[in-house]
Amino acid sequence: MVTNHLSKIYILLIFISTFSCETPKHLTKKGNKLLEKEFYNDACTYYFKALNKNSVFIKAKEGLKNAGEKQIDAYLDNFFKNKSYGNKRKAIYNYLDAVKLKDKIETYSINIEISQMYRRDFNTLLDEYVEKSYNNALEFLNNENFPEAEELFHEISILKPNFRDVNSMKDIATYEPIYRKANKLLEIKKFRTSYYEFDKIPLNYKKCREKKNLAQNEAMYSIAILKFENHTTSTGLENSISSQIVDKLISINNPFLKIVDRRLTNTIINEQILGMSGQVKEKTNAKAGELIGAKAVLSGNLATCNQTQIPLEKIFKKGWFRTIKTIYNEDKTKSYDTTFEKIKYNIIKGSNNVEIGFNFQLTSTESGEILISKLINKSKKDEVYYAQSNLDYRKIFPGNWIWQNRKSSDDYISSSKSEKRALDRLFRSKKNLLSADQITNNIINQITNQVTQQINNYNPEND
Repeated sequence: MVTNHLSKIYILLIFISTFSCETPKHLTKKGNKLLEKEFYNDACTYYFKALNKNSVFIKAKEGLKNAGEKQIDAYLDNFFKNKSYGNKRKAIYNYLDAVKLKDKIETYSINIEISQMYRRDFNTLLDEYVEKSYNNALEFLNNENFPEAEELFHEISILKPNFRDVNSMKDIATYEPIYRKANKLLEIKKFRTSYYEFDKIPLNYKKCREKKNLAQNEAMYSIAILKFENHTTSTGLENSISSQIVDKLISINNPFLKIVDRRLTNTIINEQILGMSGQVKEKTNAKAGELIGAKAVLSGNLATCNQTQIPLEKIFKKGWFRTIKTIYNEDKTKSYDTTFEKIKYNIIKGSNNVEIGFNFQLTSTESGEILISKLINKSKKDEVYYAQSNLDYRKIFPGNWIWQNRKSSDDYISSSKSEKRALDRLFRSKKNLLSADQITNNIINQITNQVTQQINNYNPEND
């Protein structure tokens, strides 16, 4: 207990010492040291931190003005040098860095001036650079070097957003290669992949909307859900599985998946069975699915559903309840009297186990081919084994006694620490036992998730 208390004090001291180092005064001192070493940009960072904690801290504002002016001067010196050496791009970004820092400093009500001479030189340089970059980008575009053209158009759109038709040219450089790729995929009937490529392009680009819809329609895969069979004594579970699969297939929002009304499917199936006696069920199902416009039919059967229940059982156990009484002596000292009382507590145990086997099959209506077929076996067991008492379990000790109202030489109180810890764990153990129905619902959820995932992942274009 003492060790735990000291640990909390230690953590608190670390917390206080850590955050005391982040006061505006301390941050400003760090900034001043960096300023002395001519690390102006780093010094500004600390002054910003100090002012974020106290926006009117004078020494931090003075330091920021001083370091900011020096850093801006350094940016402008580099601007002049790169301009003189013909490095227009570097010079432009040197000037932009200076303006960016100036604007940030001014948010703290600190004014720093940049000479109009630099601004005029920058504007002239910018016009020349943008004009040349635009012409280079057009040349790249004409030669179908789309990545290079996109990079230049993108930079121009940032430096001069309204320069000529830069935004539309940037769109062409960005989307044209994707549009061409999508069209090629459309030609070779890779409709799903084509759809996702068109999805990367704004719908108003060329014929993107029309072709994206075409790709989706061609890739659409309609599935008819048949009435599932049940080969177990657990009635109704097959309907629960079917409903969950339908709901989950709809909720995943697969753009290529369409679920056909099951009622219509079952009606057609019944009609087909009457007129196709002697033929195998798969062909009957496939033919019915084809008649209602489905490309595949999903059938399933609940093969097994076994529930094993061990009802909760209460077992009486013997133990000892410890009481410690404080005695105040005449000499003002204290002593303690420990007594143990014979008690009974309960051990509660029970379990529920469920095993379910479900078989499903996806069959093509065009070829009768079985596209997916899988038997899913799932099992889950839940059990409880815990101790129970109305008394404070921390004062209950393991042991045994013969008679509750009189002593016996066979009475004993366990002094084993491991046995006491084991008993405490039993009192803290899980006490809620899942019912067989709850476990069944959990397994059904897992099964329907697996079925849904496999159908969702099925891509007929990969066959």
